[in-house]
Amino acid sequence: MKSYPETTTPLRLGRLVLKNRIYFAPMGIDMADETGGMSDELERFYRGIIDGGSAMVVLGNSSIDPSTRLHRRGLCLHDESHARRLAPLIAYGAARNCPVVVQLQHYGAQGSSRSGQPLSAPSAPRNLRGSKLDSKSPTRRMGLDDIAAVRRQFTKAAVLAQRAGARMIQLQASNGYLLSSFLSPYTNRRRDAYGGSALRRARLLLEVIEDIQNATAGAIDVSVRLGIDDCLGSAGQEPHLLGEVVRELGRAGVAAIMCSMSIRETFHQMIHPTPHMRRQLTEGVRRIRAEATTPVGFAGFIATLDQAESLLAERVADLAGMSRAIFADNDIVTKSLAGDPGRVHACLYDGNCFRDKTNPALDRVYCCVNPKYKRPEHISYA
Repeated sequence: MKSYPETTTPLRLGRLVLKNRIYFAPMGIDMADETGGMSDELERFYRGIIDGGSAMVVLGNSSIDPSTRLHRRGLCLHDESHARRLAPLIAYGAARNCPVVVQLQHYGAQGSSRSGQPLSAPSAPRNLRGSKLDSKSPTRRMGLDDIAAVRRQFTKAAVLAQRAGARMIQLQASNGYLLSSFLSPYTNRRRDAYGGSALRRARLLLEVIEDIQNATAGAIDVSVRLGIDDCLGSAGQEPHLLGEVVRELGRAGVAAIMCSMSIRETFHQMIHPTPHMRRQLTEGVRRIRAEATTPVGFAGFIATLDQAESLLAERVADLAGMSRAIFADNDIVTKSLAGDPGRVHACLYDGNCFRDKTNPALDRVYCCVNPKYKRPEHISYA
């Protein structure tokens, strides 16, 4: 039986002690009920992940306010009913030594215009969606009152997560969404207290962290999913711009930093991983970890425990996130640690699960290989 000494070493994140170094990274499954509450179907899905051996599960994209949505069946966390629906899953994970972390999301200018209101952005709109800019989804520069309102929304959602039993929340500050758009020089061209330098661009994120800590009396740990590379070169966010920000996050007491890359305009580069993209991500994570005083993890292109073990042994990161690989086989950790990797349903990395999210013929995300939720045969992608 193969040994995974790095993977199986426990790790402390804030108050949590993880049983191993593999976590299920947030992935938009979009199977909530029509109100944004945890559905029975979505709860069954996450229970399967919890039972599969991961040390931690991070839920994907819990919207913090009715004004910011993307998919019709995306998770929400802005009223008591949402918290009540979350509580059983959080308790299920706690009973199995697999904490459930609630990711808090404001979609910003990458959200949906279903509300009829302009989408929020740190700066006057430019073509944030590249060739796919939707003229029916106008964006507008946020004023100080708008920023204060967003801070309150994040704080309220964090308190609701705490009431549901969560011991940690994650702030979604990557992939071009609102907090990420404030951090990036590509989307933040402000010249007030919220722009002009890396630390000023990070002001909103740092204020949200402080607000949550104050509102919860520090009783819930805060982690950050940090966008480290917009994949736009010098036009956007790059790892070398974030040194001061990473150090300040450590001083702010965050429990962990989880790195991610790409924004909406460059997301297509992530669907089919190339050796170049893998190197770009891992070298970026190395740079962030060199500045960090808190554990650093990342998700992206990690397909096997062998790959995770190598990355951990090379000190690229302190923990390894899997999304597509665990989606393809919920039991990949258990099977691999038991010396049975040959039984793993390996992800094909063809990106079809991402295409499902925008396919009007489908009501959820499916998989090419997982028999639990195999894509219907009549749905095919070129």
